[in-house]
Amino acid sequence: MDKKLVIKNGMVYDPANGVEGEIRDIFVSDGKVVESMDVKDAEVIDATGMVVAPGNVEIHSHIAGPKLTVGRLLRPEDHIKDVVKAEYPLRSGVGFSI
Repeated sequence: MDKKLVIKNGMVYDPANGVEGEIRDIFVSDGKVVESMDVKDAEVIDATGMVVAPGNVEIHSHIAGPKLTVGRLLRPEDHIKDVVKAEYPLRSGVGFSI
């Protein structure tokens, strides 16, 4: 049986297709996004006020131990060997004061 899903009224971000924050409905049929479909018997999710994006991953996490140290190697402003003066705003979009 054809499984149908409609995600209604979400703020859609899809860089591959040039969609940046448009309020749209997304139609999914058998696990694939389709342009349109008959919504009869479809499961409906109201995404009003929410962001809908392909492959979006929640990047907030809490880490501790050796992984924290390894993660800091990714920040050029924290490198000890290659000192780079931090410029504001930082790459992550946040600033800090010392």
